[in-house]
Amino acid sequence: MSMSGIEVDKEIPVLYNEMKLRSTNKYMTFKIENKKKVVVDYASDPKKTSNKEEDKESFAELKERLTKEPRYILYDFGFTNKESREIRKIAFVFWCPDDSKIGDKMIYASTKDTIKKAFSGLGLEFQANDASDFDYDAFSTEVEKKA
Repeated sequence: MSMSGIEVDKEIPVLYNEMKLRSTNKYMTFKIENKKKVVVDYASDPKKTSNKEEDKESFAELKERLTKEPRYILYDFGFTNKESREIRKIAFVFWCPDDSKIGDKMIYASTKDTIKKAFSGLGLEFQANDASDFDYDAFSTEVEKKA
């Protein structure tokens, strides 16, 4: 349980492990429901991408789903870099738009570490506060550095 008193739904670590081991989803978004529990907001279909163009398309689909409400996101990056090395990494993204309600931003910020604990072995984290921060090219460059 987080300092805010919000708990993470028990299915979330299971879904993360399925995503990590079996690529069951290209991305997932999570929200805080009724100021009590972090739950799955949306789980995409599986999609194996092998180049940056395909991966960027999936990222754009995710970006279109975002609203002015904060969300926690897992995104499964998959592409081949310039050296022909296959990159596969799941990243955590904290989407917290500047124009969100102050109370929502505070609750999501204070619960972020709690949900991250549900994602064991996750090493990549990004934060985006507006659409320009939610940038595939910037994120994929960092993913490639850490792969």
